[in-house]
Amino acid sequence: MTAALRATVLITVSATLFFAGVTPAIAQVSDQERLRRAVDYLLGSQLPSGFFRYDFDFLANKSVEGDNIVRQAGAGYILAEYYLQSRDRRVRLAIEATLKASAGRSLPIGKSMWQSALEHTGLLSLPIGRYKLRAGLDRMSLLYLPKGGGKIISQDGRYGTAYTGATAVALLAELQYYQATTDNRFGDLRSAWVKGLMSLWIPGRGFRITPDSIDDSPFFDGEVWLALAYHHELFPGDQSVAALLKSLDGYLMKRYASEVSTGFYQWGTMAAARRFAVTSDPRYLSFIRAQAQTFLGAPRRNSWRGDNSCAEMEGLATAARVLRAQKDPDGSLRERLQARIDEEMENNRGLQIPADAARMTFSDGVFLSSPKLREYSGAFLAGKFVPRTRIDDTLHCVSALIKLMQ
Repeated sequence: MTAALRATVLITVSATLFFAGVTPAIAQVSDQERLRRAVDYLLGSQLPSGFFRYDFDFLANKSVEGDNIVRQAGAGYILAEYYLQSRDRRVRLAIEATLKASAGRSLPIGKSMWQSALEHTGLLSLPIGRYKLRAGLDRMSLLYLPKGGGKIISQDGRYGTAYTGATAVALLAELQYYQATTDNRFGDLRSAWVKGLMSLWIPGRGFRITPDSIDDSPFFDGEVWLALAYHHELFPGDQSVAALLKSLDGYLMKRYASEVSTGFYQWGTMAAARRFAVTSDPRYLSFIRAQAQTFLGAPRRNSWRGDNSCAEMEGLATAARVLRAQKDPDGSLRERLQARIDEEMENNRGLQIPADAARMTFSDGVFLSSPKLREYSGAFLAGKFVPRTRIDDTLHCVSALIKLMQ
């Protein structure tokens, strides 16, 4: 690192700092104000393409990661969640730009009769020989057809980078946009994205990571479950989605019953909350309760690290809201949930870059100093000792703050 860069970026950690029990110094700023600042940052970081400035590392003094289409499409989803609460016209225009950008990255997809028949035999679930199986299906064009009524969003125009999660969160963006505005200009695109997601369903299981894969992913399983649950809530007459959810709900709640560290947790809890709201079926409430208990009982990261945990808080805040509304008899669980949320959010709030700041102080001897901080005012850092911001760090915190204020 050059001397000039050292002068620009300085992170000092006192060698004698006793980490246990240290908490960041947090300015007395309301969550409403924090939310406004974060949204202002996101709007200011939107590029002419409709997507967003992706990341910045204050130590390297530059962006250090490649782009990620799932997180870019996810920006539209979180902004639409905010728009449902605020009706800020600037946000509406930003969502429209992101939906148009996602539409421009969408590829057609379909499947042949033979592919459907093979999938329903359970072939894609075989535990052995999967590499050869995938290669063989690919050679015979039995993984997907690059045509049809469905669409999926691709990172770079290739089906191998058309990650299922990108289409799922883009669909969530469109659904919330439609719910807030009743503007149906993206209705055909919505239907195509739904068909695209359904074409990637593995019968009896979850969803393939990409069209040329035969494996599923906890992240994408959760994201698609939430998207389809939301779609069914707004469009209950779509029988194809309703039929898929009947199979999908049971599988996912069984498959991820005791998993809270794979990326599924917050998405699964939010999806189960949507399904419970529509059906009043107590099994969804039981799933939410059991997942919350498992999360609270799971090993924790060292608290002194101060990592951004807003993503997990989306799930915990949703669980707390649902259990409170249902007057869940386990008062101890509700209290533990709230205590964990309060603790984690105290740290998360301290990770937001203040207005016009050139320095952030976390505790005695621990601070981040950079003139670049002013450009990222309102964004959230990845952690006290991770001097980097990435679009999803801020997006998850926006969503967590919205849920805490509901």
